[in-house]
Amino acid sequence: MKVLELLATQQGTPRIRLLGSAFVAGVGSVVLLALVNIAAEHIARSGYDQVDWPLAIAFALTAAAFFGGEFYLVARLGADMETVIDQFRVRLLNRIRRADYAQMERVGQERLFESITQTTQTLSQNTQYLAQALRSAILTVSVLIYILWLSPLAFCMVLAVTLVGGWLYAGLGQRLMERYQHMMVEEAKLFEGITGLFDGIKEIRLSSARSEDFGRAFTEVTDRATAIRTDVQIHGFQQFIFGQVAFYTLLAVVVFVVPTYADDFRHEVVKVTTAVLFMIGPVGVLIQTMAILAQCNAAAERMLALDRQLGAMADASEVVTPRPLPQTFDTIHFKGLEYTYPAPEGEQPFAVGPIHLQLRRGEIVFVTGGNGSGKSTFMKLLTGLYTPHFGKISVDGEEIGPSTLKAWRGMFATVFTDFHLFQRLHGVPELDSAEARQLLQWLEIDKVTAIDGDHFAHINLSTGQRKRLALLVALLEKRPILVLDEWAADQDPHFRRFFYYEILPELKRRGLTVIAVTHDDHYFDAADRRVHLEEGQLTEIKATRRSGEVV
Repeated sequence: MKVLELLATQQGTPRIRLLGSAFVAGVGSVVLLALVNIAAEHIARSGYDQVDWPLAIAFALTAAAFFGGEFYLVARLGADMETVIDQFRVRLLNRIRRADYAQMERVGQERLFESITQTTQTLSQNTQYLAQALRSAILTVSVLIYILWLSPLAFCMVLAVTLVGGWLYAGLGQRLMERYQHMMVEEAKLFEGITGLFDGIKEIRLSSARSEDFGRAFTEVTDRATAIRTDVQIHGFQQFIFGQVAFYTLLAVVVFVVPTYADDFRHEVVKVTTAVLFMIGPVGVLIQTMAILAQCNAAAERMLALDRQLGAMADASEVVTPRPLPQTFDTIHFKGLEYTYPAPEGEQPFAVGPIHLQLRRGEIVFVTGGNGSGKSTFMKLLTGLYTPHFGKISVDGEEIGPSTLKAWRGMFATVFTDFHLFQRLHGVPELDSAEARQLLQWLEIDKVTAIDGDHFAHINLSTGQRKRLALLVALLEKRPILVLDEWAADQDPHFRRFFYYEILPELKRRGLTVIAVTHDDHYFDAADRRVHLEEGQLTEIKATRRSGEVV
């Protein structure tokens, strides 16, 4: 069972503890049944209704063990499951942090988010049902062993009916599991549609045609999700009804069939019938929780499958011993760099390269090109997010490989077009509050926010202002290379000019190498060099400098 496999990922031996407590609870309840039968038989034979103190004491001790096992089982399973969910959530997040970026892009954000939130919530909310099902399964087995002790023939017939019924029930359960898997896929699509609605609400409100088409598409998704959920419920009820029929068939075998083949069974028929009736509770719990168990098992399977997939996607730098690179450099060489995106069979894949380029310390390089020319891919190759399929990168003659990839990435401070601004200043070493305030003033953002300790006071700002904060964070990281992707696109005309003719020269004076993607042809003269991308091919264009100005 995948839930138990998931529990096994926790440190320690939770499965042994849980099975032990379930065994105590299950066997304890059967011992209670046996003691009651013995006491009743003793009263029937002796004709006295006096208290049998040894049996009463044994009953009390067994009851204490039973309730203790029950309490421990439910409490421990809940605690262990929450611990496992927490550990597994952290484990998935760590795998995501260390996964190959290109492969992560192909997995998709929706599946990752669903597995870390919705799937773990499914397990957390149904912990008590898992405990009940585990205890009920052991109790059922214990009752069967008790029946064996009473009558081997009755045990054989009961076991035969139980096995046949269990086999048919398991078949129904397997089909129900498949429907649950299908339901989870459809619900993931439903979640994706809801996310798209919130993310694209502006575009939807601005176009009636888009809004209506989205509404139709979303309705189709919800209809499919509703249909599969209904199908799951129907098959769940069918499985429940079959379980009830199987139980009554089992009772009929004990009462009508077994006495035919066992002459002395009349002495044990009451005990066996009582034992079978005693199974109503645990069997009923198993039947009722089967759908929930299937749902939890499917959730656990998705988590384990994602864990294996992310484990196989580990970045090359995570499986070797990292080596440092010098804090400063003179030249960086890109020799024959190539990257090709996977494409469906029969289609021409998009490729970038071969790229031959040399970067020098302290220069300003602009990267230009139209949409789809390969600029974003080049920037990801440059910063080490993508691993080139061919070619190599070298820093002062030292080739970048898996062991130096972390150090290579650590040379870049970035503000991408799709940047994310964290409210907390993660990874900023030894924050200098005075320097941070000075940068806020320099970037003309000190009037709208501030730095409070290790985080911004608030970041609910315009896109241009958020980009200024992102640039501030990049500068505080004090890395030798600054990569900016269309940074000035969201700035007002005043600050755009200030960026090109004041900020960039100052960064150059500080010794930073700046590589900026831009479409601002009016400011191309602010660069030392300009490289241009077209259909994945990079060429260098001679930069035009402003006459008489030293940058």
